[in-house]
Amino acid sequence: MSAPDRSSLEKHLAEAEYPCGREELLRRAAAAGGGDSVLGSLGGLPDTDRYRDFDAVWEAVSAKHIGGAP
Repeated sequence: MSAPDRSSLEKHLAEAEYPCGREELLRRAAAAGGGDSVLGSLGGLPDTDRYRDFDAVWEAVSAKHIGGAP
């Protein structure tokens, strides 16, 4: 599965309240109509991590898709 582009991910997380964890990100993205690429990318994030802002989410998603993080 390919990573969503930054603008698409940002659009689907516009209502997220940071800091938050993976489950909150998934709820917000699903409510905003996020497709498989968005939900799959967020679902692959560690369930124990918390993200301080959208940039932290983007960094984690990007690292996962380029092999920079497990």
